[in-house]
Amino acid sequence: MEKTPQVIVAYSHNVSQATRVHKLPRPGETVRALKASAGIDGAKGTNTAVACARTGASVAMVAHVKGGDWYYKAQQVLKENEIDDTYVILGEGIKDSSGVVLIDDEGNNMIVLGAHNEQEIPDSEIDTALEAMKDASYCVTGYEINEKSVRHILKKARELGMKTVVNPSPIPDFVPDYWNDISILILNEVEIVRMLDLAGVSYEEGNWEDCARKLKEAYGVGDIVVTLGKKGFFCIEGEQIYQASGIEVTSKDTTGAGDGYMGSMTARLAMGDSLAEACLYANRYCSISVQRDGTISSYPTAEEAEEIWRS
Repeated sequence: MEKTPQVIVAYSHNVSQATRVHKLPRPGETVRALKASAGIDGAKGTNTAVACARTGASVAMVAHVKGGDWYYKAQQVLKENEIDDTYVILGEGIKDSSGVVLIDDEGNNMIVLGAHNEQEIPDSEIDTALEAMKDASYCVTGYEINEKSVRHILKKARELGMKTVVNPSPIPDFVPDYWNDISILILNEVEIVRMLDLAGVSYEEGNWEDCARKLKEAYGVGDIVVTLGKKGFFCIEGEQIYQASGIEVTSKDTTGAGDGYMGSMTARLAMGDSLAEACLYANRYCSISVQRDGTISSYPTAEEAEEIWRS
């Protein structure tokens, strides 16, 4: 590790590929696969780290993973994107099953995580990594790793003065009592409704200001970003609110769009943008990624994105 990164991604780490189908199956329906995606797909943490690095931030990955061919491919991805992997720890065992990602002709997706592959980062490894990089501005995590690890990452990062960014996906099936350690919560329409339901809070669905303010009150989180797909985004920063429409494009593959949004948004925050400015950038960034195959393979560099926007 040559220098302290701006952003630490303490999260899940993996690469794989997705399967394309004409349409997503309904319950009880059997559909035939068309082909494996030509793009490279990663775990949420890997995706977020790559998008963040390609946007221009200096990034470090913190993870504890099992071995296998996928591990070496994932490490190559980090190397190619100049992501510090000092604290990616290879634990015992081999990853024993893969998840399933299905993508239809409209770019919609369904994701089922692999069994027995939940990644847990030991507390001691979290402490060592974050203390060594204590001057980082942001720490990103989420529930694709063990919940106990998420809790410890947030607590440690806040103790060290970092701002924390979290996406609650997969959605917890309980009410977390430590979300006051979250500086920025980023979630989609389905996730915010589910978290309000869990807290037993009444809300007006579609009124994102109402939903966001009630979520802040119920969980004690800091700022909130609601990603709305084609409809853009809503964010609440302190008492300021901002909403922008989506960008009209023809989607090819929406897998990893949320991870790309979180990664590019956090990078722009670390580079000095306000939350509204960072969300506007991420909104445009993801309008590029959804027109491409895969997750990792769909994320442009900042220079590439600027060239596309100028054309």
